[in-house]
Amino acid sequence: MPRATFYLEAPGVTQDLLNIKWTLRATGYAIGSTWHDSETSAWLLPFQDHWGARCAEQLLVCDALVVLNGKEEETARELAIMTGFALARGLRVIWLGSPIQILSTFRAVEQFPTAEDFRKHLLHQMDTLARPIPDKRLAT
Repeated sequence: MPRATFYLEAPGVTQDLLNIKWTLRATGYAIGSTWHDSETSAWLLPFQDHWGARCAEQLLVCDALVVLNGKEEETARELAIMTGFALARGLRVIWLGSPIQILSTFRAVEQFPTAEDFRKHLLHQMDTLARPIPDKRLAT
């Protein structure tokens, strides 16, 4: 069974975003978003320049959206739009940052206080899946 494809959303490229991206890849997940991959332009472009139809099209082929909630008030609209777009299409949403009460009403939404908490969750899942399951037949 193929692993899920994640779309990463944030106000801009940060170390938290890069840590999540590499942890997802290391645990076998694919990344469907590309706005954060440009070596120079992603660091230099204003945050709003990566939102648009191309990003929405990339999100459509993903299984989940990871939102790194920024501290900028100006980005709240864009993050909310992408989150609503994902929920309307039945995608799983992982919200990283200050919890938002309305999101807790959706079963498809998981909220983590920090990007590091989510990264640890991914690593724990990988560790749990990697553990051998004892064969009960051998014990009898």
